[in-house]
Parts: sequence; C-alpha cells; structure tokens
Amino acid sequence: MHRHRPLLMRLARFSTVGMTCFAIQAGLLLALRETGVPDTLANAIGFLVSAQVNFLLSTRFTWSDRRLPRPAPRRAAVRWLSFQTTVALSLACNTGVFALASQFTGPVAAAAAGVGLGALLTFLASNHLIFRGRRAETAPPTEHLGADLDDHRRAPLALTRTADRTATAD
Repeated sequence: MHRHRPLLMRLARFSTVGMTCFAIQAGLLLALRETGVPDTLANAIGFLVSAQVNFLLSTRFTWSDRRLPRPAPRRAAVRWLSFQTTVALSLACNTGVFALASQFTGPVAAAAAGVGLGALLTFLASNHLIFRGRRAETAPPTEHLGADLDDHRRAPLALTRTADRTATAD
C-alpha cells in the first residue's frame, strides 16, 4: 500500500481538480443559459474555460512536483499545447462513448461512462507524457573499481575532492 501511496495521492488531486473544473463548466453553462446563450454554445464556452483552469490547477496542484525549470517559455507552450490536444482527444472519446452507451442506457449513465473513460485518458496522458518527470541524472563515475563491498555507500572520489575544495575556499 505504501508503494502506491504517491499514485493514489496524485489520483485524489486529479479528481479534485476534475470536480472543480466540472463545477466551473456547469456554472458557466447555467449562467450563460440564463442570459439567452444557446445550450450548446454555453456548454462549449464552459468547457473551454474549465480546460484552461484545469491546466493551471494541474500544473500547480496535481503535478506540482514536475514543474518546469525557470525560465522555460517554449517548454511551457509545448506543455500547454499538449494538454489542449489531450483535452480535445478526451472530449472526442467522451462524446463517442456517450453516443454509444446512450443507445443502451440512460443519459446520466452514458455521460458517466464517457467522463470516466475521458478522465482515464487524460490522467494517463498527463502523468506519462505532458507532466512526465525528468529522468534522473546519472551519477558521476567513481575513480576506483570498488575494492570493498561497501564502496557503493561512499561518495565518489571526485565529489569528495570537489567538496573539500569548496570547504577550503570558504
């Protein structure tokens, strides 16, 4: 269980962001509808606004441990465009599942199936592609072959020398 805890916490944050963004989308839909905007257009506007909020919350909350180094405007733009592409694919998946499932069940169950599959797609793409963690840097090679079984516990000789020079420079 402890091994899966980080993933479960990330899923909980992902779900919280998703519910928040759905509330924003639904709120905009209802507010725009009251002003006379057609339902389809009001829903589309709510969806587009909530997708941008979702990106910001995903960056700051769900995958906050995978932030880009500063400054990285090009990489941030690529991340944003990748997220928008995933949102479009998720919407297409959601719509397709809804259309298929609604032939066999009620609209709420069909919508839930579409949202569930769309959310799974979004989580997997976000976790493994859009907000993927950086690869661990390789450790510098040691200057010896390891005459002792405990050599892996010692700092490499080059790092020790660098630390010694830094300490004497102060």
